Amino acid sequence: MSGVDQLFDRFGDLLKSWVRSDGSGSSPISDAFRGVSSGATGDPALDEAMAELDAYLDDDRAAQERLSREREARERAEERSRAARPGASSGPPPRLVAAYSTLGLSYGASFEQAKAAYKRLLKQHHPDRHGSSQETLKVATEKSARINDAFRIIETWHDTGTMGDE
Repeated sequence: MSGVDQLFDRFGDLLKSWVRSDGSGSSPISDAFRGVSSGATGDPALDEAMAELDAYLDDDRAAQERLSREREARERAEERSRAARPGASSGPPPRLVAAYSTLGLSYGASFEQAKAAYKRLLKQHHPDRHGSSQETLKVATEKSARINDAFRIIETWHDTGTMGDE
């Protein structure tokens, strides 16, 4: 271990002791952050930041990944909420509603339902199953393209909260 690594490890230990002081060794940092790591501040952003700091300082990879996934999910939900606010737009994006309709679903169906409908429809309308004539092949190719586009829109909305072309 290099001298710099030892220095950072030592600094991390010092920071942990300041933040997690039990009150017997009072310091400005421990007094300012007492109860923060337990989520007692009432400020969700500060509580989240302290939880991430604790996970990082404890080198708890599982907690770091969990907190990262939770933060990303919360950001996607906030993005969807902003998009659904009055004044921002009225209702869901029309292309998203049309995508659900293409799959034979009503807007708001679960992603799992959309995925199942996509697979079922693609299996039914795949061009390889309709090669008996040029006309049926052309119709099946166009229908499959619409099904693929519809599912791509729903999948992008599910993953990012955006339409994908913004």
